[in-house]
Amino acid sequence: MTCTKCQSLCASRTQIVEPDLPEFGRPCRVLVVGEAPGADEDVQGKGFVGRAGRTLHALLEEHGLHRGVDYGCANVVRCRPPENRRPTKGETANCLPYLAGVISTVKPKAVLAVGDTAAQAFMGKPGLMENIGRLHHANQCPRRFLEQGSVLDMKWPFGTRLFIMPHTSPLAWNRNAPDGRKWSEIGREQISRMVQTL
Repeated sequence: MTCTKCQSLCASRTQIVEPDLPEFGRPCRVLVVGEAPGADEDVQGKGFVGRAGRTLHALLEEHGLHRGVDYGCANVVRCRPPENRRPTKGETANCLPYLAGVISTVKPKAVLAVGDTAAQAFMGKPGLMENIGRLHHANQCPRRFLEQGSVLDMKWPFGTRLFIMPHTSPLAWNRNAPDGRKWSEIGREQISRMVQTL
């Protein structure tokens, strides 16, 4: 499939990195959603294959979830931005219908947004800890946070919960969150909460 909606992404990408889902028609219990493909993902045509992705997969395996069996991976934006910058609002808006379609089709029990950019795509506001708190108080139901009438609002499956965790890049993972804990501790806590709902 070819997409030419974003000129800067067309110029910087090697290929479009499409979502990959559990194999052999298995149900997708969790859909992991990141920001955008990085250099490794752009070359291999598969999401979450770089260092941060490997950290995430190891963490999910610790909790009994295996890629291609229990969960699939997608990104808010399917093409690598130049210099791995954050996607613009326009690029995100262009790609969200594809992501919404995947979520609507596979109907995961949970969506796991990795990092602040992915969280903002769903919640509409920045602030990782604030968004984690908002969802926790809403029993992980994102309905009231999705922009009314948006493609995500219209296609969000009934009963699918949203969880947010920090980005797993070594730089982010070892830093302290605003409450003094390591982001890695908060990430593990969020995955544990998610697994309890599956």
